Amino acid sequence: MLNTIKTKIHALSSDRKSVLTLVGGTTIAQALSFLFSPIQTRLFSPEVFGELSVFTSITGIVGIIVCLRYELAIVLPKDDDEGFALYKLALLFAAIVSGLAGIVFFLWRTQIYTSFNAATLSQYWYYVPVVLFLTGAIQASNYWLIRQRKFKVLSINKVAPVIATNVLSIGLGLAGNVDLGARLVAVLVGNIVNIAVIYSSIAPELKNAQEKKRFKNTVLLKNYKNFLVYDIWGALINNLSWMIVPILMNSYYGSFAAGQYSIGMRVIQIPASIIGASISQIFLKNASEKKYNAQLYPYSISIIKKLLLYTAPLLIGVAVLGRPLFSFIFGNEWVVAGIYTQILAPWALLWFCASPMHSLFTITQKQNVYLVFSVINLGSRFVSLYLGKMLHSDFWGLGFFSISGFVVYGMSLILALKLAQRSDEEQKDNQKK
Repeated sequence: MLNTIKTKIHALSSDRKSVLTLVGGTTIAQALSFLFSPIQTRLFSPEVFGELSVFTSITGIVGIIVCLRYELAIVLPKDDDEGFALYKLALLFAAIVSGLAGIVFFLWRTQIYTSFNAATLSQYWYYVPVVLFLTGAIQASNYWLIRQRKFKVLSINKVAPVIATNVLSIGLGLAGNVDLGARLVAVLVGNIVNIAVIYSSIAPELKNAQEKKRFKNTVLLKNYKNFLVYDIWGALINNLSWMIVPILMNSYYGSFAAGQYSIGMRVIQIPASIIGASISQIFLKNASEKKYNAQLYPYSISIIKKLLLYTAPLLIGVAVLGRPLFSFIFGNEWVVAGIYTQILAPWALLWFCASPMHSLFTITQKQNVYLVFSVINLGSRFVSLYLGKMLHSDFWGLGFFSISGFVVYGMSLILALKLAQRSDEEQKDNQKK
């Protein structure tokens, strides 16, 4: 039996092994996070979850561009030395951007948080630059690990921070510290653990950096300028369309609604976190290679089919049983979160399949097209939630959100696949010449 299992494992393609390694770590991390959640929701109020969602939204909005998107370029060069030079450049940008953010939040913290209806956060302003820098270092390091195909390290690093964050948060809660400060300390410790795991793996590269070939930062900036000119804005706007929702929920409907939304989205994002994130990371690397073999379109279609197969059962279950499930698992205070997930489930299904395909805009160097999509997506969410505010109903606001999101993501998926098909045709034409 053991030999049979070993034979099957060795028979797996490199791609499948990579996916399974990441999925294994992500599955464990999400399972642990889900198991910890019912304890968290009974220790901390929806209002605390709402305030925390505003903080994570702010750091998430800036965090997506903290490396000015040059972390994505790390996997693209054929030369590892050039990839490592891009890695160091990304870390430099993370230090600069997080430092500037720290100055901004130190000077205008009261005005910023008051405008978001989250004045409590102003006393914790210093968490923003620290978490931003750690976020940038983690993002850049993860792409270097992907380039080196150190998927086992990535897998471990999905589990360790989750354990640290949840254990500390629950411990503080049981000790009577049930305010926002306890949750922020736990988030910070989770990021530190993340960095510690990464450093243990890439320390040799950092120590031997002087032995690498030298690449001028000005040359790297020029060669990969599309990430700064186009991709950064598309990513910022697209991430803003995600992170602005908890902020708007808090501003329009209060911290209770924002907290309910944060728990609802945590459940909806389980398939995306377990399978989608892992496949997306590997998709970027493998799709970049498929492009040169004129196999980008069929590879993309095969990934979409897998994503649809993996996520449909869970989201259908959430759409039907969301309200009673949330009441049973998280407590009676969280019934509204279950209703939110029922409203958002149809959109989530299409979003799950379409999101990894957005890498095609980067691979085909069409970041300007992705920018247009991101603007439309952001605008639709502002309008949807504002209409809900005008109707004095968070349910209507999320209903409009779900409908508009389904349409916008459907259009982006079709467009991304057309770009992949066109890229394959161009590659075939070049091969004939």
